[in-house]
Amino acid sequence: MYCICCKKNNVKPMKSDTESEEELLWKSETKARHDGQIIYSTIDNEMVDGGIIHLIDAGYGSKHDGDRFILAICDDCIEENEKNGTLLYWGNYMGFSFTEDEVEKSKLMYRRSNNLDELTKN
Repeated sequence: MYCICCKKNNVKPMKSDTESEEELLWKSETKARHDGQIIYSTIDNEMVDGGIIHLIDAGYGSKHDGDRFILAICDDCIEENEKNGTLLYWGNYMGFSFTEDEVEKSKLMYRRSNNLDELTKN
C-alpha cells in the first residue's frame, strides 16, 4: 500500500497463502474462538511489513463524518514525522514501560510546534 507521506508503495500486509493484499486490506470478519470470545478481524490486526496500515474513523465535525479510511505510513516516514512533531506518539499497546518518556517527548514537540505557529501567525 502507498505511504500517505512519501507516496511510495512500500507498506505491505504480510500475505497469507489464502488471501491477496486486496482481500487483507478490506477484510472484515467476525470469528468465535474456542473459549467463546468474539474476534473481529480487519487490517487493524493483520501483520504488516514496512510500516503501519490501519483503519481510521472520521468523527463528528469532519465533513467525512462516519467515513472509514485505510491509511498506511512507512517506517521511515514514521521516524521522520515523529522527530519533527508532525506525528505524535501516544503509547504502546503492548505495555512496554519506556512509553512515558516517549509520550513526554512527543508532548514537548507538540507544544513547541504550537508555540512556533502562534509566534509566526501575525
